Amino acid sequence: MQTLLASVLVVGLSAGAAGAEETYLIKLYRSKEGTKSRVEKNEKGKIGTVINGDGVKKEETVTSDTKEVYTEEVLAIDADTKQITMLSRKYTVAEKTEKGETTKAVYAGKTVLIEKVEGVFTFSVDGKPLTEDNAPDLIKSYKDKKADEPTNEDLVPTKAVAVGQSWKVPADKVNKMLKLLGDGKITFDADKSTIEGKLVKVYKKAEAQFGVMEFAITGIVTEIGSGDETVATTSDSKMVMKITIDTCIDGSVEFEDATADAKVNIVAEFPQVGSVSMRGAVTFTSKINALKK
Repeated sequence: MQTLLASVLVVGLSAGAAGAEETYLIKLYRSKEGTKSRVEKNEKGKIGTVINGDGVKKEETVTSDTKEVYTEEVLAIDADTKQITMLSRKYTVAEKTEKGETTKAVYAGKTVLIEKVEGVFTFSVDGKPLTEDNAPDLIKSYKDKKADEPTNEDLVPTKAVAVGQSWKVPADKVNKMLKLLGDGKITFDADKSTIEGKLVKVYKKAEAQFGVMEFAITGIVTEIGSGDETVATTSDSKMVMKITIDTCIDGSVEFEDATADAKVNIVAEFPQVGSVSMRGAVTFTSKINALKK
Protein backbone atom coordinates (compact mmCIF):
# COMPACT_ATOMS: atom_id res chain seq x y z
CA MET A 1 0.00 0.00 0.00
CA GLN A 2 2.83 2.38 0.90
CA THR A 3 4.50 1.66 -2.44
CA LEU A 4 1.23 2.36 -4.29
CA LEU A 5 0.69 5.65 -2.44
CA ALA A 6 4.27 6.67 -3.11
CA SER A 7 3.86 5.92 -6.81
CA VAL A 8 0.62 7.91 -7.00
CA LEU A 9 2.26 10.82 -5.19
CA VAL A 10 5.24 10.83 -7.56
CA VAL A 11 2.97 10.71 -10.61
CA GLY A 12 0.83 13.52 -9.19
CA LEU A 13 3.85 15.73 -8.53
CA SER A 14 5.24 15.05 -12.00
CA ALA A 15 1.93 15.94 -13.64
CA GLY A 16 1.72 19.13 -11.60
CA ALA A 17 5.20 20.18 -12.64
CA ALA A 18 4.48 19.52 -16.30
CA GLY A 19 1.19 21.40 -16.10
CA ALA A 20 2.89 24.40 -14.53
CA GLU A 21 5.22 24.65 -17.52
CA GLU A 22 2.49 24.33 -20.13
CA THR A 23 1.67 27.53 -21.99
CA TYR A 24 -1.51 28.70 -23.72
CA LEU A 25 -1.92 30.99 -26.70
CA ILE A 26 -5.10 32.86 -25.78
CA LYS A 27 -7.61 33.14 -28.60
CA LEU A 28 -11.03 34.65 -27.95
CA TYR A 29 -14.27 33.76 -29.71
CA ARG A 30 -15.25 35.92 -32.70
CA SER A 31 -18.90 36.23 -33.63
CA LYS A 32 -20.15 34.61 -36.82
CA GLU A 33 -23.28 35.17 -38.86
CA GLY A 34 -26.09 33.22 -37.27
CA THR A 35 -24.53 33.26 -33.80
CA LYS A 36 -27.17 33.36 -31.07
CA SER A 37 -26.42 34.13 -27.45
CA ARG A 38 -28.06 35.07 -24.17
CA VAL A 39 -26.61 38.15 -22.49
CA GLU A 40 -27.02 39.40 -18.94
CA LYS A 41 -25.53 42.73 -17.85
CA ASN A 42 -25.72 44.59 -14.56
CA GLU A 43 -23.98 47.81 -13.57
CA LYS A 44 -24.18 49.33 -10.10
CA GLY A 45 -22.57 52.60 -9.14
CA LYS A 46 -22.32 55.03 -6.27
CA ILE A 47 -20.50 58.30 -6.93
CA GLY A 48 -20.24 61.15 -4.47
CA THR A 49 -19.51 64.69 -5.66
CA VAL A 50 -18.39 67.54 -3.43
CA ILE A 51 -18.22 71.12 -4.74
CA ASN A 52 -16.52 73.87 -2.73
CA GLY A 53 -16.83 77.44 -3.97
CA ASP A 54 -17.65 80.93 -2.77
CA GLY A 55 -17.70 79.69 0.80
CA VAL A 56 -20.42 77.16 -0.01
CA LYS A 57 -20.03 73.38 0.14
CA LYS A 58 -22.43 71.26 -1.89
CA GLU A 59 -22.49 67.45 -1.62
CA GLU A 60 -24.41 64.97 -3.75
CA THR A 61 -24.35 61.19 -3.93
CA VAL A 62 -25.81 59.45 -6.98
CA THR A 63 -26.56 55.73 -7.01
CA SER A 64 -27.51 53.81 -10.13
CA ASP A 65 -28.43 50.25 -11.04
CA THR A 66 -28.76 49.25 -14.70
CA LYS A 67 -29.97 45.79 -15.76
CA GLU A 68 -30.24 44.21 -19.20
CA VAL A 69 -31.14 40.70 -20.29
CA TYR A 70 -31.52 39.91 -23.97
CA THR A 71 -31.10 37.27 -26.65
CA GLU A 72 -28.86 38.45 -29.46
CA GLU A 73 -28.54 37.10 -33.00
CA VAL A 74 -25.82 38.20 -35.40
CA LEU A 75 -27.39 38.72 -38.83
CA ALA A 76 -24.54 40.19 -40.91
CA ILE A 77 -20.78 40.79 -40.64
CA ASP A 78 -18.63 42.98 -42.89
CA ALA A 79 -16.24 40.70 -44.78
CA ASP A 80 -13.39 43.25 -44.73
CA THR A 81 -13.56 44.76 -41.22
CA LYS A 82 -15.04 41.65 -39.54
CA GLN A 83 -17.36 44.04 -37.68
CA ILE A 84 -21.00 43.16 -37.02
CA THR A 85 -23.23 45.28 -39.26
CA MET A 86 -26.67 43.86 -38.44
CA LEU A 87 -28.06 42.12 -35.38
CA SER A 88 -31.24 41.69 -33.41
CA ARG A 89 -31.77 41.83 -29.65
CA LYS A 90 -34.86 40.47 -27.93
CA TYR A 91 -34.96 42.25 -24.57
CA THR A 92 -36.63 40.62 -21.57
CA VAL A 93 -35.14 43.14 -19.11
CA ALA A 94 -33.97 46.70 -19.82
CA GLU A 95 -34.25 49.02 -16.84
CA LYS A 96 -32.37 51.62 -14.82
CA THR A 97 -32.79 52.68 -11.20
CA GLU A 98 -31.53 56.12 -10.17
CA LYS A 99 -32.20 57.90 -6.90
CA GLY A 100 -34.63 55.11 -5.97
CA GLU A 101 -36.74 55.43 -9.12
CA THR A 102 -36.85 52.62 -11.68
CA THR A 103 -37.65 53.24 -15.34
CA LYS A 104 -37.93 50.69 -18.13
CA ALA A 105 -36.53 51.27 -21.60
CA VAL A 106 -39.10 51.65 -24.38
CA TYR A 107 -37.78 48.46 -25.97
CA ALA A 108 -38.12 46.29 -22.82
CA GLY A 109 -39.98 43.13 -23.82
CA LYS A 110 -39.44 43.84 -27.52
CA THR A 111 -36.99 42.94 -30.30
CA VAL A 112 -34.64 45.67 -31.52
CA LEU A 113 -33.10 45.52 -34.99
CA ILE A 114 -29.69 47.21 -35.14
CA GLU A 115 -28.31 47.82 -38.62
CA LYS A 116 -25.39 49.79 -40.02
CA VAL A 117 -26.58 51.78 -43.04
CA GLU A 118 -24.07 53.91 -44.97
CA GLY A 119 -21.69 53.90 -42.01
CA VAL A 120 -24.33 54.85 -39.42
CA PHE A 121 -26.13 52.50 -37.03
CA THR A 122 -29.94 52.62 -37.11
CA PHE A 123 -32.36 51.17 -34.56
CA SER A 124 -35.94 50.02 -34.95
CA VAL A 125 -38.69 48.04 -33.23
CA ASP A 126 -41.46 46.51 -35.34
CA GLY A 127 -40.33 48.64 -38.28
CA LYS A 128 -40.55 51.88 -36.30
CA PRO A 129 -37.31 53.81 -35.66
CA LEU A 130 -35.82 54.35 -32.22
CA THR A 131 -34.25 57.74 -31.61
CA GLU A 132 -31.77 59.11 -29.11
CA ASP A 133 -34.71 60.80 -27.36
CA ASN A 134 -36.51 57.57 -26.51
CA ALA A 135 -33.54 55.15 -26.33
CA PRO A 136 -30.54 57.28 -25.25
CA ASP A 137 -28.44 54.58 -23.55
CA LEU A 138 -28.73 52.04 -26.36
CA ILE A 139 -28.02 54.53 -29.12
CA LYS A 140 -25.16 56.20 -27.25
CA SER A 141 -23.44 52.80 -26.90
CA TYR A 142 -23.25 52.65 -30.73
CA LYS A 143 -23.14 56.33 -31.69
CA ASP A 144 -19.38 56.78 -31.34
CA LYS A 145 -18.33 53.25 -32.31
CA LYS A 146 -15.23 53.14 -34.47
CA ALA A 147 -13.65 50.33 -36.43
CA ASP A 148 -10.58 50.43 -34.15
CA GLU A 149 -12.57 50.54 -30.90
CA PRO A 150 -10.81 48.42 -28.25
CA THR A 151 -12.09 44.95 -27.45
CA ASN A 152 -11.12 42.16 -25.06
CA GLU A 153 -8.67 40.98 -27.73
CA ASP A 154 -6.60 44.11 -27.11
CA LEU A 155 -6.03 42.95 -23.54
CA VAL A 156 -4.73 39.44 -24.19
CA PRO A 157 -1.05 38.68 -24.91
CA THR A 158 0.21 37.91 -28.41
CA LYS A 159 2.48 35.16 -27.07
CA ALA A 160 1.60 31.99 -25.18
CA VAL A 161 1.58 32.31 -21.37
CA ALA A 162 1.58 29.86 -18.48
CA VAL A 163 -0.81 29.76 -15.55
CA GLY A 164 0.32 32.39 -13.06
CA GLN A 165 2.18 34.41 -15.70
CA SER A 166 1.53 38.14 -16.07
CA TRP A 167 1.85 40.50 -19.02
CA LYS A 168 1.65 44.21 -19.65
CA VAL A 169 -0.73 45.58 -22.28
CA PRO A 170 1.14 47.77 -24.84
CA ALA A 171 0.86 51.55 -24.36
CA ASP A 172 -1.07 52.16 -27.59
CA LYS A 173 -3.76 49.66 -26.54
CA VAL A 174 -3.81 51.11 -23.03
CA ASN A 175 -4.52 54.51 -24.56
CA LYS A 176 -7.40 53.09 -26.64
CA MET A 177 -8.94 51.41 -23.62
CA LEU A 178 -8.65 54.51 -21.44
CA LYS A 179 -10.32 56.69 -24.10
CA LEU A 180 -13.24 54.26 -24.06
CA LEU A 181 -13.42 54.35 -20.26
CA GLY A 182 -13.15 58.15 -20.21
CA ASP A 183 -16.19 58.46 -22.50
CA GLY A 184 -15.09 61.95 -23.59
CA LYS A 185 -15.45 63.28 -20.03
CA ILE A 186 -12.24 62.06 -18.39
CA THR A 187 -8.71 62.42 -19.81
CA PHE A 188 -5.97 60.00 -18.72
CA ASP A 189 -2.18 60.18 -18.86
CA ALA A 190 -1.47 57.25 -21.20
CA ASP A 191 2.26 57.24 -20.37
CA LYS A 192 1.70 56.82 -16.64
CA SER A 193 -1.38 54.62 -16.79
CA THR A 194 -1.02 50.83 -16.93
CA ILE A 195 -2.97 47.67 -17.67
CA GLU A 196 -1.56 44.34 -16.53
CA GLY A 197 -3.09 40.93 -17.17
CA LYS A 198 -2.59 37.51 -15.60
CA LEU A 199 -3.74 33.99 -16.47
CA VAL A 200 -4.85 32.61 -13.11
CA LYS A 201 -6.55 29.34 -14.05
CA VAL A 202 -7.23 26.95 -16.95
CA TYR A 203 -9.72 24.13 -17.27
CA LYS A 204 -11.40 21.93 -19.89
CA LYS A 205 -15.13 21.80 -20.61
CA ALA A 206 -16.72 19.82 -23.43
CA GLU A 207 -13.27 19.40 -25.02
CA ALA A 208 -12.79 23.18 -25.22
CA GLN A 209 -10.05 25.05 -23.35
CA PHE A 210 -11.26 27.62 -20.85
CA GLY A 211 -9.36 30.02 -18.65
CA VAL A 212 -9.71 32.74 -16.05
CA MET A 213 -7.83 36.00 -16.54
CA GLU A 214 -7.44 38.96 -14.22
CA PHE A 215 -6.67 42.51 -15.31
CA ALA A 216 -5.50 45.41 -13.15
CA ILE A 217 -6.06 48.86 -14.66
CA THR A 218 -4.59 52.01 -13.15
CA GLY A 219 -5.67 55.13 -15.02
CA ILE A 220 -3.99 58.40 -14.01
CA VAL A 221 -6.52 61.20 -14.53
CA THR A 222 -5.25 64.56 -15.82
CA GLU A 223 -8.46 66.39 -16.77
CA ILE A 224 -12.22 66.24 -16.41
CA GLY A 225 -14.80 67.83 -18.65
CA SER A 226 -15.16 67.97 -22.42
CA GLY A 227 -14.52 70.35 -25.30
CA ASP A 228 -13.40 73.79 -24.16
CA GLU A 229 -14.69 73.20 -20.64
CA THR A 230 -11.92 71.04 -19.17
CA VAL A 231 -10.26 71.35 -15.78
CA ALA A 232 -6.89 69.96 -14.69
CA THR A 233 -6.94 67.48 -11.80
CA THR A 234 -4.58 66.94 -8.88
CA SER A 235 -1.64 64.56 -9.32
CA ASP A 236 -3.22 61.84 -7.16
CA SER A 237 -6.44 61.66 -9.20
CA LYS A 238 -6.98 58.20 -10.66
CA MET A 239 -9.31 55.36 -11.56
CA VAL A 240 -8.38 51.85 -10.42
CA MET A 241 -10.17 48.85 -11.88
CA LYS A 242 -9.96 45.09 -11.44
CA ILE A 243 -11.50 42.86 -14.11
CA THR A 244 -11.94 39.08 -13.94
CA ILE A 245 -12.92 37.22 -17.11
CA ASP A 246 -13.80 33.52 -17.25
CA THR A 247 -13.97 32.57 -20.93
CA CYS A 248 -13.06 30.08 -23.64
CA ILE A 249 -9.41 30.72 -24.56
CA ASP A 250 -9.12 28.58 -27.69
CA GLY A 251 -11.74 30.58 -29.63
CA SER A 252 -14.11 27.67 -30.17
CA VAL A 253 -17.01 28.53 -27.85
CA GLU A 254 -18.88 31.75 -27.10
CA PHE A 255 -18.89 32.09 -23.33
CA GLU A 256 -18.04 34.87 -20.91
CA ASP A 257 -18.55 35.41 -17.21
CA ALA A 258 -16.95 38.73 -16.30
CA THR A 259 -16.88 41.09 -13.34
CA ALA A 260 -15.31 44.53 -13.05
CA ASP A 261 -14.85 46.68 -9.97
CA ALA A 262 -13.77 50.28 -10.41
CA LYS A 263 -12.86 52.90 -7.82
CA VAL A 264 -12.73 56.58 -8.71
CA ASN A 265 -10.87 59.30 -6.82
CA ILE A 266 -10.72 62.58 -8.76
CA VAL A 267 -10.08 66.08 -7.45
CA ALA A 268 -9.93 69.31 -9.50
CA GLU A 269 -8.93 72.61 -7.92
CA PHE A 270 -9.80 76.08 -9.20
CA PRO A 271 -7.26 78.69 -8.00
CA GLN A 272 -8.92 81.25 -5.71
CA VAL A 273 -12.33 79.81 -6.56
CA GLY A 274 -12.74 76.34 -5.05
CA SER A 275 -12.63 72.67 -5.91
CA VAL A 276 -14.70 69.71 -7.06
CA SER A 277 -14.10 66.09 -6.07
CA MET A 278 -15.63 62.82 -7.24
CA ARG A 279 -15.20 59.62 -5.27
CA GLY A 280 -17.03 56.35 -5.58
CA ALA A 281 -17.21 52.85 -6.99
CA VAL A 282 -18.83 51.04 -9.91
CA THR A 283 -19.39 47.29 -10.25
CA PHE A 284 -20.17 45.63 -13.57
CA THR A 285 -21.09 42.01 -14.35
CA SER A 286 -21.61 40.39 -17.74
CA LYS A 287 -22.60 36.85 -18.68
CA ILE A 288 -22.75 35.59 -22.26
CA ASN A 289 -23.80 32.06 -23.21
CA ALA A 290 -24.15 30.64 -26.70
CA LEU A 291 -27.58 29.33 -27.68
CA LYS A 292 -28.25 26.49 -30.07
CA LYS A 293 -29.40 27.57 -33.52
